[in-house]
Amino acid sequence: MADDIIEKNIRFFNFWAKTYDYGPIAWWLRGMQNAVLNQIKFSPGAKVLDIGCGTGRGLFFLLKKGFKNLFGIDLSPAMVQKSKNLLGKNAVIKLASVEKIPFARNTFDFVTNTEAFHHFPNPKNAVKEMYHVLKPNGRLYLADVNFFSQTIHWLFKKLEPGHVKICSKKEFVDLFSQAGFKVIEQKRVYLFVILTVGEKLFE
Repeated sequence: MADDIIEKNIRFFNFWAKTYDYGPIAWWLRGMQNAVLNQIKFSPGAKVLDIGCGTGRGLFFLLKKGFKNLFGIDLSPAMVQKSKNLLGKNAVIKLASVEKIPFARNTFDFVTNTEAFHHFPNPKNAVKEMYHVLKPNGRLYLADVNFFSQTIHWLFKKLEPGHVKICSKKEFVDLFSQAGFKVIEQKRVYLFVILTVGEKLFE
């Protein structure tokens, strides 16, 4: 089941990579992502990992804010190539799954994940992996879509390949708490997105 979902996601995002930055909702996706990333307080030397980095626009936004130690992973080879083309030597981009993040524990000051969580087949494992690669007191900024209506969520799932589940605010809090995070903030950004910020308490 999980393998089928992963394959659907790879095919879907490989196809979407061609028009991701210029399609009809590209402005909304970028605006939402920038609004989330603007929450991160600049810290010289901080290491940042963007999970599901897509075409690299989020990392590019952080680069312009002054961040230098930038890393990204994505499941889609086409998205990874787009990121590498955009960022060059300014970031380390790897083809990888959120459930097998190819970096050591206690590596990052910040981990970000925007508009991808509903594609992850094992949400618990995903949040735990993000927890492990953060340094103590490091923060996870996780933002994902939520349309208020279960009917719209059902329709969205039917239409989008690789879609697994849209989480509620409470479900995000539970996932964070089970992984060991202290939830320090949760709010809506760009109306249809829930941002949850968690701080790693210990390893």
